[in-house]
Amino acid sequence: MLYTPAGVIAAEITFFTPFVVRPLLASFSMLPKAHLNVAASLGASPLRVFRSVVLPEAWPALTAGGGLVLLLTLNEFGIVLFTGAKGVTTLPVLIYTRGIVTFDLPGAAVIATVQIALSLSLYGAYRVAFARLTAQRERTGDAVVDPPR
Repeated sequence: MLYTPAGVIAAEITFFTPFVVRPLLASFSMLPKAHLNVAASLGASPLRVFRSVVLPEAWPALTAGGGLVLLLTLNEFGIVLFTGAKGVTTLPVLIYTRGIVTFDLPGAAVIATVQIALSLSLYGAYRVAFARLTAQRERTGDAVVDPPR
């Protein structure tokens, strides 16, 4: 099981989970408890409180952690070699195989260029999506405002 693509995916999930959990915990720690209390006192169910109050506040942290994990998995090399999954080929393993094992440096350079372009395009898509989401929240007034003291 460990030497299959499913085993590599399970190992990567185990390894990269903290990169998503830590930003979420930071986001949850900044969520004012008053917002949860007000939503609950107005009769919202726990699911509705989660969907309407917690999730909009946690969404930027979740997307940032997910984007970080996506970019890290694109540059992942150690887990595949550590698990010994010979049938699993990722871009970094392919670059290593082309460049070091078969000594095809031009082919390795082309694959590395594709990997860089893919990473930069994913980062650009994340920035555009985040900018649109922020602009949409500002336009519609969905930004959560601290209650007056």
